[in-house]
Amino acid sequence: MLNDSDHGSTRPFAAGLILGALIGAGIALLVAPQSGEATRRLLRRRARKAADTASDRFDDIKDRVKAARRRAEEALTD
Repeated sequence: MLNDSDHGSTRPFAAGLILGALIGAGIALLVAPQSGEATRRLLRRRARKAADTASDRFDDIKDRVKAARRRAEEALTD
């Protein structure tokens, strides 16, 4: 079971892992045996997809926070 002090070391590790994976994927694409234009097109497509996914996840989290706030406000008024 993780306690609050464990989250301080887990989050930076996870962020570093994700960042490393993204950098590794980018380097792999840059040294891929295809034309520069095809690689740039692939990078743009994947970047757009990643941005859309991040935006969707942010919207989901925002909706959850709003719902939790609404429930908390309702609980306080009861």
